[in-house]
Amino acid sequence: MPSYIGGYGAMVQPVSACATAAVSIEEGWDKIALGKADVVVAGAIDDISVESVVGFGNMNATAEAASMYAKGISARHFSRANDRRRGGFVEAQGGGTVLLTRASVALDMNLPVLAVVAHAQTFSDGAHTSIPAPGLGALAVARGGRDSVIARNLGELGVGIDDVAFVSKHDTSTNSNDPNESDLHTRVGMALGRTPGNPLLVISQKTLTGHAKGGACVFQVGGIIDVFRTGLIPANVALDCVDDAMEKYSPLVWLRSPLNLSSRGPVRAAFATSLGFGHVSGFLALVNPAAFEAIVEREAGRERLEAWRAASDRRLRNGQRHIEMGMLGHAPLFTAVEGRRLPDDPAAGIAGDAHEVEAAILLDPNARLGEDGFYHLPEGK
Repeated sequence: MPSYIGGYGAMVQPVSACATAAVSIEEGWDKIALGKADVVVAGAIDDISVESVVGFGNMNATAEAASMYAKGISARHFSRANDRRRGGFVEAQGGGTVLLTRASVALDMNLPVLAVVAHAQTFSDGAHTSIPAPGLGALAVARGGRDSVIARNLGELGVGIDDVAFVSKHDTSTNSNDPNESDLHTRVGMALGRTPGNPLLVISQKTLTGHAKGGACVFQVGGIIDVFRTGLIPANVALDCVDDAMEKYSPLVWLRSPLNLSSRGPVRAAFATSLGFGHVSGFLALVNPAAFEAIVEREAGRERLEAWRAASDRRLRNGQRHIEMGMLGHAPLFTAVEGRRLPDDPAAGIAGDAHEVEAAILLDPNARLGEDGFYHLPEGK
């Protein structure tokens, strides 16, 4: 990464199979919570290879084309989480990154806030008979019930378990995973005190994107952000008949058509689970960015909130314009760092000495790149 963006700071490279992106987000969240970082680039990416295709096939984890065609199912709908005729996932590739920052940094730098990470935690599933066998390790996120860490973290942002409107499930369309994960979320809700009869809507995003393995949770986070932005819960379009095994998980609701919740106000919170072969489980709780705005208004005032909104909206517009220009070939989507972003001007004395400037910025918590793209001595030094 330093070769691409010239960054300093911690370097952590988690490898946790299909839960890698979730583990990366947890690592970043922890770094910020512990005061070891103010900004973290988190995420993961994965590829399709002969080894993965053969390996997943040998585990009976992926949908077999001949079997699905024999059931009258088109290739577009092979991935069909929670459906009676599901037969495994469709492998995909890709991934992405998310930029995690401390709230004060987002405010000071006028960064757009798309969601607030209330909780991020990973677990293992204990001893099992096989590598792909599902487990309930992530249920420990609710350890302590209403007094659990996740419950307290949600409460600090002004939301509770009844405000969690939907869950983005890992849902691999396998016979074992889908009911196991439904059981997990049902038990989490009960432990945290969810009101009986309060529906928990389910998004099974892999039925649309396929399973990107290591990068899958980044896709899920992007989907949650879209729901926060639009208030629209998408349909599970490949779902024909929900498996009878799901009936006992009564809080969970699988939509066959989109549901617009915006008339009831903003969607306040969501859960996501990301599960990896080898018994790795990741659990995220995300809250609507309105929670960030409420805290800013309470602690910094309405005027500061409005100033942040105006500046962050400009960043969003400029960023979207840059992406569109890049897609049309009118501008580069990414420009690699040239040199070290340190001044090299002997005539400027110590301010032009790359070695001295580098030492100074590493000791200054407020050091930032200048508008010219170079690091400079902090003011007064």
